[in-house]
Amino acid sequence: MQPHEPMIYLGYVLSGFLFVCGVVVATGLFMPPTMPQKFRIMFGVVMLLYGVYRFVHLRIKHQQGNEDRTLS
Repeated sequence: MQPHEPMIYLGYVLSGFLFVCGVVVATGLFMPPTMPQKFRIMFGVVMLLYGVYRFVHLRIKHQQGNEDRTLS
């Protein structure tokens, strides 16, 4: 196990957490009823997209790191 691997797994966990939080916020499960629906949905979608972005970004960096290690 490389020293940086726990941070990679933590990044995956955080991206999954952001994705789940985005779904929860967009559906309004734990939001106050006074929050406007358009704002709630917009905020949930932004969190969802940020979670997906973090996952894809980490995945690409991880694959590039694996390719660099196999070449050397």
